[in-house]
Amino acid sequence: MARHRRSRAGGFTYAKKPLVILALVTFVDQVDTSILRGVQELIKEDFKLSDFALGALSFAFVFVNALVTIPAGWVADRYTRTRVIGWVLLSWSALSTMAALALNYVQLFAARALLGFGQAVDDPSSTSLLADYYPARARGRVFSVQQVLFFVGLGAGVALGGFVGGALGWRWAFLLVGVPGSLTAIAVFRLREPLRGEADGVTEDSRDLPDALPPRELAVRAWAELRSELKMILSIRTMRYILIGVSVMLFTVMAIGQWLVPYYERTFDMSTGHAAGVVGLVLGVGGIIGTLWGGRAADRVYGSSPAGRINLVSSAITACAAAFIISFAVSTLRLTLPLQFLGLVAASACAPALRAALMDVAPMQSRGMSTSAFALISTIFGTALAPPLVGLLSDLTGSLVTAFYIVMPPVIVGALVLRRARFTIADDAQVIIQSILDRSQALETTEGTGDAPAPTPADEDEATQL
Repeated sequence: MARHRRSRAGGFTYAKKPLVILALVTFVDQVDTSILRGVQELIKEDFKLSDFALGALSFAFVFVNALVTIPAGWVADRYTRTRVIGWVLLSWSALSTMAALALNYVQLFAARALLGFGQAVDDPSSTSLLADYYPARARGRVFSVQQVLFFVGLGAGVALGGFVGGALGWRWAFLLVGVPGSLTAIAVFRLREPLRGEADGVTEDSRDLPDALPPRELAVRAWAELRSELKMILSIRTMRYILIGVSVMLFTVMAIGQWLVPYYERTFDMSTGHAAGVVGLVLGVGGIIGTLWGGRAADRVYGSSPAGRINLVSSAITACAAAFIISFAVSTLRLTLPLQFLGLVAASACAPALRAALMDVAPMQSRGMSTSAFALISTIFGTALAPPLVGLLSDLTGSLVTAFYIVMPPVIVGALVLRRARFTIADDAQVIIQSILDRSQALETTEGTGDAPAPTPADEDEATQL
């Protein structure tokens, strides 16, 4: 059982070591992913690439990430998560070395594609671990710390790539970035693996599969269970609303974030360097402030109402869209900049609250799969779809601002759809709580015989059907 000590204020204090280490995993992940952005021009010159070929290096990561993310959730729900993350971190170091030693474009493309495989495997395991280390009332703050390291790693990767690449060459940038991954892997291997549902008051063994299971039988079993659990997860009404919220929130962030530099260049006649500096400041500082505030706010509203986190996210998405719509209508930088800063603060505040709400209604034995569904929707409708769609609309209309105006109203509609989850989250969360209580009672009943019932996809499907 997880142990918590009550502070004088009546809140919970808890071990910070797992949070720090898993936040560092997110940091290393983003540094490895973002290092390419700082050395793109150097690679282009070295391999004599077109802009399309250069952009395909980023697409390789996104495409493989989307393919792997759902099976990765299945792995997170059945294997020792600390080992999964540790080995993935070591693979990142190896892939960074592979990229540094690439002799041609094809080899570099393969290294970046495989890096997307590693990142997809890590996220479900990390999120599932954090949910089992820390109780529901603290998860908003916990996920806010994790997401802050996302923004820090994003900026550090670009800066490190540009600095090391400019001084020593782009290959050295990839070589040096592998060192933190190896050190973090050692720390992850030393973490204690919590029991599934431990922070929720349940102690249950993990569902590791037998090591000697034949590969064919393993593949057949994995596919059957994967389909069953994904169907069960999508049957939860609140889960469907949350996935819509994820889509519109990340669509907003990616659609705007990807095109803000050209927007400032075209609207305010800024140089590329000046525009990039402004956008970096807005994204970085706004993202950190919004994420930290969102985590704290998500935990404060959790106790007041089961729908508190949902209302917070829906309101934040609407406020973000409104701030940007107004900012595009004004032509003064003094007004545009603070409005967009506030918009990005509101958007980034959604991330920890959404993850916390996701864990509120996710069955404890399927938190990895739930996170993978979260990641898949994020990738398809956020990372992959938004930037090219805004670019296409800009080409068709001849105006980037017009493209922004076209994509903003659907975001507000999506936020209103998400708000419907306030009518379902209490019932859905109660089903999960009752499932936890039933499982705990079953374990206590069979403790003397040692024959605790093993969970099956059919059992979980029946327990969580609404």
